[in-house]
Amino acid sequence: MAMVTGLIPILRTALEATTDYTGRTMWFGFAVVRLLTLYVSELPWGKLDLDFDCQGNQTSEFCRKTCFNNHFSVPIVSLWNSAYVFFVISVLLMELFTSQLRHNLTKSAMKNKADHPKGPLIGTWSSDVAHKDLVLDFHHQRRLLVLYMFCIFLRLVGELTFLYFLMWWHLPMVSGDPIECSTYLCPGPFTCLVRFPAEKRMSLYLLASLSCILTSVCIVFILYSICHYLANCRIQNNAHV
Repeated sequence: MAMVTGLIPILRTALEATTDYTGRTMWFGFAVVRLLTLYVSELPWGKLDLDFDCQGNQTSEFCRKTCFNNHFSVPIVSLWNSAYVFFVISVLLMELFTSQLRHNLTKSAMKNKADHPKGPLIGTWSSDVAHKDLVLDFHHQRRLLVLYMFCIFLRLVGELTFLYFLMWWHLPMVSGDPIECSTYLCPGPFTCLVRFPAEKRMSLYLLASLSCILTSVCIVFILYSICHYLANCRIQNNAHV
């Protein structure tokens, strides 16, 4: 129920906005898919404490929990959720930029008493087919392009960092190999094991696959935006000649 509640404002924002730009629906779609993936991936980790078991001389519940804290010394599910929050922030940051741009264009239109604003902010049009009264094209002006690429670059950095945490931090924790534990409070030694490692690894692979897709899309968008902008500049230069 909580997941469905979280999906509603995301879908409503994506569908009801009157301002559109390249890739907007796709990014909101990824936000929804990412939320669903998080929900599925967190299921095998819901009882991680109970899935951790130790054997050894005079094994106690206190020593088991000590070994558990020693092995899982980095955040897991909370880090996944933080990565999702970072992704949503990068999407909402783009929404903030487009909202401010729309405000500037509206003020310019009212000032000039024209149906379509004219001025330094170019590359916009209305679309009756898409039911949008303002469609932004970030490939006509350098300032708009920089803002657009800045948001995509934030997503790219976030996804690469998330992939590093998944593959080099979380994955080794559920490799399935026995865990030798010996701490100051519980010298042991104890041999511990995490149950159901295959399911936990599968959830990590699922998150990593989606993160790889997002990383690839970010790189493609950056290259496409640069090439499109350079092509527009070349066309404009040839038109002036």
